[in-house]
Parts: sequence; structure tokens; C-alpha cells
Amino acid sequence: MGKSENDSAGNQPLEDRVMKSAAMFMGEELLSLLGVEGKVKRAAPTEQVYLEVKDFLEDFNYEMEDGTWKHLEFESDSISEDDLRRFRAYEAVVGYHYKTAVSTYVLCSAQVSNLKSELAEGLNTYHVQVIRMKDRDGGQVIEALEQKLEAIEDTEGSEGCMCCKREELLEVLLTPLMGGSMPQLERIERSMKIIKRADGVLGREERSRMQSVLYALAIKFLREEELMKVKEVFSMTLLGQMLVNDGIEQGIEKGIKKGIEKGIKKGIEKGIEKGLVQLVCKKMRKGRALEVIAEELEEDISVIAPIYETAGRFSPEYDSDLVYEQIENSKYDAPYGADI
Repeated sequence: MGKSENDSAGNQPLEDRVMKSAAMFMGEELLSLLGVEGKVKRAAPTEQVYLEVKDFLEDFNYEMEDGTWKHLEFESDSISEDDLRRFRAYEAVVGYHYKTAVSTYVLCSAQVSNLKSELAEGLNTYHVQVIRMKDRDGGQVIEALEQKLEAIEDTEGSEGCMCCKREELLEVLLTPLMGGSMPQLERIERSMKIIKRADGVLGREERSRMQSVLYALAIKFLREEELMKVKEVFSMTLLGQMLVNDGIEQGIEKGIKKGIEKGIKKGIEKGIEKGLVQLVCKKMRKGRALEVIAEELEEDISVIAPIYETAGRFSPEYDSDLVYEQIENSKYDAPYGADI
């Protein structure tokens, strides 16, 4: 249903990156929504290093109050034996390095009904806890929250959200990944409207983040004509207005008048480009050659080559922020009239 060019930046599917971003600001509410017991103490490191100087990059870790760690992995495809071996390696390295027990929970949005959750090798059997999003009804979540908001508004005459819990509002972020009879377009539209009414519970920055997560999932799952409908709703949100204002300011500086669609598209494209730069720099620190990086990231070599060449000037640190800044500056150094 979605468009393949938006599926990934590098080898990480879009919805996996979106959920990782959501986990950063949802905190312990996400674990509670997923039915994972325990109280979060802090977000824990996700990059581990072992003897071959190879980075182990988990999706997200939480350190719990009892000292144990909860490790979250976001999978949009079926869970393979290689995935389970990878998760087991993460647990082993983290457990050894931090001297703690680690439990892995795999948040899966795949359509597959039978998902692997254990791996038997030698004398040991390794287990993960699979949380299958398609087993949850996204429409029911939305309708229940809407009814609660309407009841509060009818009785109190206020905007209603003051009596809603933060975790209830955050759950709407997961509805596009859930199952149910309500179409994804309707789920995303109604979720955006719920967030718009949430100024009594969520701050300005949180609402903007949630709106950006929903819009990114819309790009992943919706057809072109459906996406145009979402853009109409999105243009009335806080984040939509911020992007419009930013686009207007940039348009004045360059003498170009652009609308909301260009502002939104440019913002998303910059985010994906910056993520690609970060991935290339990480692989260059490991000594990967240009051809190998292009193959591993499943990108055309012509896309990776300019990043690779620019990053080479910042050896051996390969600072991705400096590399991205250099690439952006080079665009505006192009001759007048050139396509940038």
C-alpha cells in the first residue's frame, strides 16, 4: 500500500525508525501500553562494543528501577532465526558489560500471524517476548478515547483533555500499526485530531513530535490520493503551521514562494538525508569501502559516493554533523541557476 522509496533510510524500515523516535519521548508510558511490567528509571545506552570493535546497535533500552534492563526491538517483517541470534548477542554483551539481566521485547507490526519467539541451539533455548501489534484493534482505541473526550466536554464545557491521561493520548501513535476494521487513513486522520485537542495534557513540543510520527507513518502506509487528504488535516496542526512559517521565511530569503507541501517534503527529506549521512559515517569508522557501504545500505553507489567523499575530509572521526553541514553548504555554493 505504501511507496517503496519511503520504506527505509539505509537498511532500517521507516516505521522502525519512527517507533524508535517515539520511544525516546514516550518513556515508561510505552512499556505500560505494551503490557511490559516494571517502572523505568532512565533510557539506557543502545550502542554496545565487543572485541572486534563492532558496534551493536539496539533499537531502544530502558533501565528499570530494580536494576534490570528492558530491550525493545521494532520489527516490520517476520522474525527470523538470524534476528533471534542478533537479539541474543545484544543481551549477552549488555549483560556482561553492565552486569545485569536483560529481557528482549519485539514489537512487531508485520502481517505474519506466526512469529518466531525462541531459538534452540546446543544446550540452551533463547526466548523473546513478541508483542504483535496487528492483534490490537486501532479503531477501538481511537473510538474509546474520542468518547471519553466528548463526555468530558459535554459535562465540563472545557476542551476536555485535562482529565485524560498522557499514556492514553500517546497510544494513538501506535494505532496505524494495529489491526482492526477501521481504515488506516481514518485512523491517522482521527488520531491527528485527537492530538490537536490535547493541549491540556501535552506540551507544544510533544504534540509536534506526535504529529510528525503520525505523518511519517502516513507516508509509509497510504496511497498518494489518501496522503493528500492527510495533508489537509496536517496543515491545520501545530507542526504543520510551524513548517509553513519556516517555509515562508526561507522563501522570502531566496525570493521563492512555496506552499505547505514543499515545506513538509523538504523537512522530511532533510531528516532522511541526515540519517543516511550518520549511517555512512558509522560504517566508514569501521573501515568499510564505498562499494560495501552502498551494498549494505541497499542504496545506489551514486547516492553514497558524494557523502563518502565529503566524509573522507573528516577522517578519522567522521563527524556526521560536520559532514552533513558541509554537504548542505555545498548546495548553496552552486552557481546561480544550478539545480540544488
